[in-house]
Amino acid sequence: MSKVNVYSINVKGLNSPRKRRLLFRELRRKSVEIAFLQETRIPKLAAFRLSDPAYSRTYVSCSTPKRNGVAILLRNSCPMVVEEVHTDGMGRCLIVRGTISSQPYSLIALYGPNCSDASFWDDTRDFINSHARGRIIMGGYFNATLCPPVDRSDPRRDRLTQPPSSQDSQYHSFVQELGLIDIWRIQHPSTRDYTFYSQVHDSYSRIDCFLISPDCIPSVVSSDIGSITWSDHADVSLKLIPFAPSPGRRWRLDPFLLNKPGVADTIKETTSEYFQLNDTPDISPQILWAAYKPVIRGKLLSLAAYHKKLKLADITSLQTLLRQYELQHKSSPSSDTFTALSKVRSDLNLLFVEDAGRAMLWSKQRYYDRSNKMDSPMARLINPRSQYSPITVIRDRDGPSHKT
Repeated sequence: MSKVNVYSINVKGLNSPRKRRLLFRELRRKSVEIAFLQETRIPKLAAFRLSDPAYSRTYVSCSTPKRNGVAILLRNSCPMVVEEVHTDGMGRCLIVRGTISSQPYSLIALYGPNCSDASFWDDTRDFINSHARGRIIMGGYFNATLCPPVDRSDPRRDRLTQPPSSQDSQYHSFVQELGLIDIWRIQHPSTRDYTFYSQVHDSYSRIDCFLISPDCIPSVVSSDIGSITWSDHADVSLKLIPFAPSPGRRWRLDPFLLNKPGVADTIKETTSEYFQLNDTPDISPQILWAAYKPVIRGKLLSLAAYHKKLKLADITSLQTLLRQYELQHKSSPSSDTFTALSKVRSDLNLLFVEDAGRAMLWSKQRYYDRSNKMDSPMARLINPRSQYSPITVIRDRDGPSHKT
């Protein structure tokens, strides 16, 4: 059984189709089961845009203008049975309540204010106390820290001698009153790492994190802070004890694979060699063609795996280099380090944007071909998607129920 990946990020607006592509490609690449999003900036009337075939269960809290906005996305394979959804109506707090293997869970997405606001923290605390049940997993952008001396980096002053800001104090009281725990700090007690860099103040801060209830601690295998890539915030992630086995994936030919250097020549050589060896009088054309298909499919599989391995190696090396420059810049900021950091980040974004652009090109081609035909694309758009219904209870012939 694979671990369940939980992911949270401040997306800084998702009204751009390209940015939504980048998000969903990253969620797929990291096999994210549960995603918490903050600052979506999607208005209520456009909330349908935040949808994807792999994440058909999308829950959002929006405000009327294009500001604020939080969302929780559940992958189709996630075995959570959603029972209730509660929103604050302002695009700042969203609670999704349900069960996983008969265990009650409350998933909470939170987007904190940009200034000191005691009423927000008090109202949000009361809202959570009224609707949250069971184990709590809260992913959010809080714009405040629990321990400023280690969660903030400010080269212009010594934070050890400075009292916490009013917003940090309000956030600290909010966490204490709810009895939540900063799981990343529990697992990394002496590590200094951050999720946001302010060029204006030339400082880093860890203002994005996961807060969980104490009874969730045994379920958490690891917690990590990612790199700042396509958003201006780093993602944070959790790995939980597996809930259910993940289904297998179906491979399909990538048509863009044929445009890669050397692939067409390799396919021609393989095809020519196959027919030279097997086109004999005792083999009928039907059998010859039927046997050719698995042979060429196997060759395409190996070529696709090879090119994917090359690209993943490039991404991994750039992410490692990006992490090194980030840590170096966090410990001792300088213009040279920041220039190198920006260059690596730009190269990494080019690889991500290439995938997103290719997917968008494929979608444009599909809709162009069927633009004047009212057939399956229109039917799929107007047909409501079926809800994911996992089997959680089985009743045997004698009457007793067995929970899965």
